Amino acid sequence: MSERRKQNPALPPDPDSVPRRPPQDPNRRRTAAFLSAAICAVAAHGFLFANEFFSHDSVSYFNYTEWGFRFYTGIGRFLIPVYEACKGPIAAPWLIGILFTLWMSLTAVVVTDLLDIQTPSAVALAAGLLCTNVSVSLTGATYVYCMDEYAFALLGAAGAAFLFLRGGRLALFGTLPLLASLSIYQPYATVTAVLCLLALLRDALDGRRFRTVLFRGVTALSLLAVSYLFYRCLWTFLRVLCQIPQTRDVVSFRDFGPLARLMSANSAFFGFLFRPGVVLGPLRPVAHGCLLVFLFWRLLRALTDGRIPVQNRMLVLLFSALLPATLYSVAFIMPGEAHDLTAYARELFYLLPLSLLDAPGARAPRRTVSPERVTVCVLLSLLLWHHVVYANQAYMKKDLEKTSTLLLAARIIDRMESVPGYVPGETRVAFVGRLDDNEPLDVPFEPFRDFQQQTGLWHTHAATYNFGRYLTDYLRYPVLWDRESGVTRSELAKAMPAFPAEGSVRMIDGVVVVKLSG
Repeated sequence: MSERRKQNPALPPDPDSVPRRPPQDPNRRRTAAFLSAAICAVAAHGFLFANEFFSHDSVSYFNYTEWGFRFYTGIGRFLIPVYEACKGPIAAPWLIGILFTLWMSLTAVVVTDLLDIQTPSAVALAAGLLCTNVSVSLTGATYVYCMDEYAFALLGAAGAAFLFLRGGRLALFGTLPLLASLSIYQPYATVTAVLCLLALLRDALDGRRFRTVLFRGVTALSLLAVSYLFYRCLWTFLRVLCQIPQTRDVVSFRDFGPLARLMSANSAFFGFLFRPGVVLGPLRPVAHGCLLVFLFWRLLRALTDGRIPVQNRMLVLLFSALLPATLYSVAFIMPGEAHDLTAYARELFYLLPLSLLDAPGARAPRRTVSPERVTVCVLLSLLLWHHVVYANQAYMKKDLEKTSTLLLAARIIDRMESVPGYVPGETRVAFVGRLDDNEPLDVPFEPFRDFQQQTGLWHTHAATYNFGRYLTDYLRYPVLWDRESGVTRSELAKAMPAFPAEGSVRMIDGVVVVKLSG
């Protein structure tokens, strides 16, 4: 305490010395966040964890040993082999579910602490929305083998934001969890940026000193940049050391100018807000619109009631203007390649109204049931229910895809065995085309037609480019693949009709050719 304040205790307290409404029982709140996340994770993803329906890349890579260190390092995810070495070589859904639930529950604890979300209803909703995010459900539906890995990356991203804003030496340690997050799944680093911005906005509304909030923001931004540079240097060193070519750079700052990226990010965010939901239909954009109205009114009231300094109001306006682009910043760092699977951070938008409900400017005390609190909680409960239903219906569709693929694989085996001269495991086999290009067979599941507009849920069959895996890995059928003859490029193969037409499976130059599409 300063000498001036000691001499005159009647002076108002220093805003930076006032604790931020410490929870009466922090351990109880953290337990509530952990358990709420676990319950919602099981409700949304339990069907996935208790079954198996690998699809797309999962069909080819449910055995980790086939990937290897070189592949992951080539795309910048070099920490995944270390993680997988601890988990075992097989993508076992139930184990993935246990680990996913653990990492997401811990993430919920970190996020609710960081944003100072305290009331039981707000804590439960925040935790539930974090682990039922649509991006997570799409990851489970299409890339289940890495679902827990991505959850670990989210925990690292949230932990980095928490440490960045704690200040002092702890802030420097925040670079380590962010490095781990980048080394597993680069797009989730945007979660760190969003959480930092939400926390700084809350700081500005709390009336903390302008220079304190600004310093924390600059520190967080600087450490974000340092973490990314450290990650790039380490990735480059490993590639050079192991002589591994860079197969893909997920994060790119070339080709598009900053203004174009900024406009793309803002447009993508508002497109997400006002796009009808698969489950709720037009109710989803209505719920988003109501949340926007609440946020606008809440921020406007904070800016006009004189409770915070003028400099802080300027920060509130700046942070609010940056918020849409930051929430969809994946479109900024991945121009032209951002999609539902990578856009986890956009749904952190739901955390802002929950955080502001407990802000000092709220007219009702934290534990008072006010109309605005009831309205926000009802809207977010509706969206949480949407997420749970969405996940279960998406997984049901994937289960049907698997069944249809297995039945089709059995039919193709029967046709192959009916070809004169074919001997299983001895006669070479080649496929022409892909199932998703076979129009007669790629008929939409009518009840799931809306789902087929979502990333990774497009087709009728679980296998697309890797249909052969269903023959060998699921049905354990002996297949000798033709890798050298080039018979699939012959005029005879081109003239064949697509399966299931007569003549779609035939022998050409000693190779059984199966034509999946024209």
